[in-house]
Amino acid sequence: MTLHVDESNLIVDFYLNLANQPSGLFDFVITSQYSHQPLSLVAAWQSTNDRYTKYQVTFPIGFGDEHKNGIYNYSLAPIGGEPITYGLVKIITEPGGEMGTVTYNAGPDAEERVADVFYRPNY
Repeated sequence: MTLHVDESNLIVDFYLNLANQPSGLFDFVITSQYSHQPLSLVAAWQSTNDRYTKYQVTFPIGFGDEHKNGIYNYSLAPIGGEPITYGLVKIITEPGGEMGTVTYNAGPDAEERVADVFYRPNY
């Protein structure tokens, strides 16, 4: 499953292959595979049929500005209950935030360095 989190609209709908699920509120817990830090969100049941169930989750303000792109483990459970499903979710944020990289400049002596290459064939 892929969720696109746009900072201008933090309410995201998603569908799971769970048929005829009861209505209510659910704990939607995402855990980063990079930092292993869980984030618990509330998912609201929207609709269901014989093939899938639609849920809606609201991400916290600023989530789209942080660099949270990546693969997460997720679980969905009724509030205070046992998980009914779990799996992987790919989260793409917009605008995505800063990468946190710092440019490295070795100085003019090293940056302008040119190597001489000699080739001697073996006969």
